[in-house]
Amino acid sequence: AMGTSSKPVIYINPGETLRIETEDCFSHQLVKATDSFDECVDFSKVNPASGPVFINGTSPGDTLKVFIKKIELDKQGVTVAIKDLGVLGYKVKSSQVEIIPIENDAIMFAGQKLPRRPMIGVIGVAPAEGEVPNSTPGDHGGNMDTLDVSPGNYIYLPVFVNGAYFAIGDIHATMGNGEVCGTGVECRAEVELTIDICTEYNWKIPVIETGDSFYFVGSADTMDHAVEKATNEAVMFLERTNRIPWNTAYMLASLSADVIVSQAVNPLKTARIRIPKSCLNI
Repeated sequence: AMGTSSKPVIYINPGETLRIETEDCFSHQLVKATDSFDECVDFSKVNPASGPVFINGTSPGDTLKVFIKKIELDKQGVTVAIKDLGVLGYKVKSSQVEIIPIENDAIMFAGQKLPRRPMIGVIGVAPAEGEVPNSTPGDHGGNMDTLDVSPGNYIYLPVFVNGAYFAIGDIHATMGNGEVCGTGVECRAEVELTIDICTEYNWKIPVIETGDSFYFVGSADTMDHAVEKATNEAVMFLERTNRIPWNTAYMLASLSADVIVSQAVNPLKTARIRIPKSCLNI
């Protein structure tokens, strides 16, 4: 769970680079195609996260700035279809486990060549109070399953407790927006990232920065509410950055921003809205 009950595994200073080993979301309980999901998977071991990392000098109200430098994937991953998981889980009659080789240039599945799109499914900090299960996303980050949390990009996370208590897990070799069956290609990995304190922005929800865009990530009980949360933050950012009236910022978002489903399968749903940097006075 994301929280402060676990002792930090490492204390670092802002600006340091870490290399973190992550377990796959099933804790390596599914390694052969003959493994039965129902017989092999202990749910108490599902969705582990590596950490927590204590970042010296961080306190509530700060924003972490995390640069994802590299994700090195294991040689194989796993995808499953199981009863009651995912958008159409009610239609799954019997569970199916697929072990998928991860090649250097592509991933082969069902006779199709899929692009490698390494990304971090679970990334976050401790909430202000209590704990949040690793399976659940929120303003703290968590299980957002958002494709753009990937090498070369920054993710900004609001800090709620001293030290932040940062953790990551649930790496995917590839995944589609929405993660409709509940899994990507789940695999072990090593992740290299640099963690700093952001001085440019102060965010209330997770935000991803790519070369040409900002993505505001909202998680809520429904997809409608997730879109509303993400859009609200994005419009306020346009208002502040471009120094324009709120109504004008709202209309500019409607004309230029893209709403994207991140995941539709977790306890809370996650959506993101993309603001192109070409529409920002920065």
